[in-house]
Amino acid sequence: MPAASDAGRPLVLLLLVLLAGWAVGPPRTLAQAPLRAADVNTSVQEVSFRFVDQQTFDPDRLREQIGTVGPGTLTRLRNRLSFLPGLQTNYPAFDPVMLQKDVVRLRQFYRQNGFPSPDIDYPASQLDSSRNRIHVIFTIREGPSLQIRTVDFLEAASRAPFEPTLPEDLRGDWAAFRRGEVGTGGRYTDFERTQIEDEVQGWLRNHGFAFARVRSSASVDTTAYAADLRFLVDPGPRAVFSDIRVEGNESVDRSIILRELPFSVGDRFSADAVTEGQQKLFDLSLFRVALADVPSQPRDSTATVRYRVRERALRSYSGQVGYDTRSGVTADGSWRHRNFYGNARTFLVNLTAETGYPENVPEFLPGFLARSSSQELSRRFRASVTLRQPFLLSEDVSGSLSPFVQERLNPALAPNPSRPLDLNERQFGLESTLVYDFLPYRTLSLQHSVSRTQQFLVSGAENPNRTNGALTGEDDLFNKSIFTLNGTFGDADDFLNPTTGYIIRPTIQLGGVFLRSGVEFAQVSTELSGYLPVSSYVELAGRVFAGSTWPFGESLDNLTLPANPSDADRRENLIYQNRFSDNFFYAGGGSDVRGWASRLAGGKVLRKSSVLREGFAYRPIGARSKVGVSLEARFPLPGLGASWRTAAFLDGAYVTSGALDLTPPANAPSIISGPDGTPVRTDPSQVLVGTGAGLRYETSFGFLRIDLAYKLTPDALDLRAAEDVGRNATAEAPMPLSEVDTRTLRRFRVHFGIGRSF
Repeated sequence: MPAASDAGRPLVLLLLVLLAGWAVGPPRTLAQAPLRAADVNTSVQEVSFRFVDQQTFDPDRLREQIGTVGPGTLTRLRNRLSFLPGLQTNYPAFDPVMLQKDVVRLRQFYRQNGFPSPDIDYPASQLDSSRNRIHVIFTIREGPSLQIRTVDFLEAASRAPFEPTLPEDLRGDWAAFRRGEVGTGGRYTDFERTQIEDEVQGWLRNHGFAFARVRSSASVDTTAYAADLRFLVDPGPRAVFSDIRVEGNESVDRSIILRELPFSVGDRFSADAVTEGQQKLFDLSLFRVALADVPSQPRDSTATVRYRVRERALRSYSGQVGYDTRSGVTADGSWRHRNFYGNARTFLVNLTAETGYPENVPEFLPGFLARSSSQELSRRFRASVTLRQPFLLSEDVSGSLSPFVQERLNPALAPNPSRPLDLNERQFGLESTLVYDFLPYRTLSLQHSVSRTQQFLVSGAENPNRTNGALTGEDDLFNKSIFTLNGTFGDADDFLNPTTGYIIRPTIQLGGVFLRSGVEFAQVSTELSGYLPVSSYVELAGRVFAGSTWPFGESLDNLTLPANPSDADRRENLIYQNRFSDNFFYAGGGSDVRGWASRLAGGKVLRKSSVLREGFAYRPIGARSKVGVSLEARFPLPGLGASWRTAAFLDGAYVTSGALDLTPPANAPSIISGPDGTPVRTDPSQVLVGTGAGLRYETSFGFLRIDLAYKLTPDALDLRAAEDVGRNATAEAPMPLSEVDTRTLRRFRVHFGIGRSF
């Protein structure tokens, strides 16, 4: 949930210090002394490594092997600020015996990792006698590494070459496996040998050899720095699934479990299929535990597999409370039946309340706990019922039906003071969804949403600067019928936390082609994300987004004004702007173009707000088309462990309304116009660029993110608070917008979030 503040100067400065403090090196030593001068009061100023011939391992990994430690990042920062009252310097104590043990530990570490004769010492260490602090410098000469010279696979009983013993239809696959996974020339370690052993056994078990066994040995030639590997393979008979045992199921019928498995009795045995079946059982959300194994049995041409499950409670409820800078206090509660009338069917009742409270956060609280001073309030109250059915004709296809009803304060519309909580939109409808899981984390889904929407509009307030009368505030009642087809494709090492590969997410929407609909459009968008590890500790990530909307029929006619529009033309144009407020593109936010509040990057118009203390807010002007690019470099944060990361980023986007007229008319409800009778606004077609840096902390439920972003291309309203612009525009003698004071701090924005930025 992104957040920022115009009054958040202390937080901005603190984040800058945290990001820069670790990069500042320790103070230079002033007076050198022999290491033998170290005593019981000597402390460790820093621990570093000097590599003579080559460097194979990152210093952070080497620090994990030793007991001598220097001050961490936060300790170094505190030491830099020790001139402040109550802060004192703190350095770890130096132990010469521990240093000797560290040399032994490092030598052992290198030998275990394929370097038989490393030379490790610390003669370059420096003792600052004036402060009695030592800079420990390990000098490392790795020496030559053991290289895998030969790899032989032999049949365990006869010691004959293994490949000719395979069935003829598998020899080509085996040769490809050897070329890709098991080669010569790499650095030898015991771990590498064990890993090859496991990979060979896995390949055999995935090709029908359910009871395969593999043993290995290595002959090391220390003079030639070479290792010859030998693997003895006992594949056993090639088997088929003969029986599937299910244990622990009580209310869930055995047939439901069997239909989720990607194999049947009589199929060729595959260990991957057994594991995939275990994952599919987890995905049903029926079981707390699902274990798969091959129990002890005779080694013959049949294989029995066993699934042991422990069911979850059939009925459960959950709830959560949170805070969002745009929606205030939020609450969510649900009741779930996991096997509704059997067949693994899920029944879910969900209630959501985005209260918008407190409407105006007390001024004594830190500014980053409040919404942007120019951002309109958002509220939403929603109730829904979802019935989900897995296994629709196939174990890879599921479907759901979800009727819903909601009331909300749509930020694109003016708040309606005549309704409770100023709510201005009511909607009820039905969402139908089909999902095809063709690969793990890669899906194709088709959704149809049909709804009845009523927007409660208000009359435009009279303004002496306007040349036209106010538009009337007649409520708009219309239908929406929208088909959405989207998918997730790609190839990545981990689709939840990728570091290598790419992910593509295309989306196609079509409104108004089935059933009568008050919005008619086609929309196509695609997001491509790529991930590339530059080194063992630096990652590059990039994202490209492109999308466009094509209204047609009556929607296109009303979103395009004639050369000399009448009040009726403007009224219809405003109505369709409101109808399409959820279907245009926007920019800004913690996962988009950082530096701007959510949806507030790009064109915007000034309007009155009956809810906010300031009395004015910016309404975003949607975009017909959007092209965006994001680049991010992710680094470790030295001294804070593997869970901490830092990042530098550059975000950019181009948004445009094209030939559509998407700026509200000057006489629209709550819109503020200037002396020339036109709305106070900025161009809806803009190039947006933001940059900055941030911190990441990895938890069991994802990354916690905090980013400090800087607007490189602010428009005329971005650096001016809506309150200041509004007071000037409504004054008796308003000044030009260029003379309204700007606030430099509005170039900055702090974003908080959970999960990766992309």
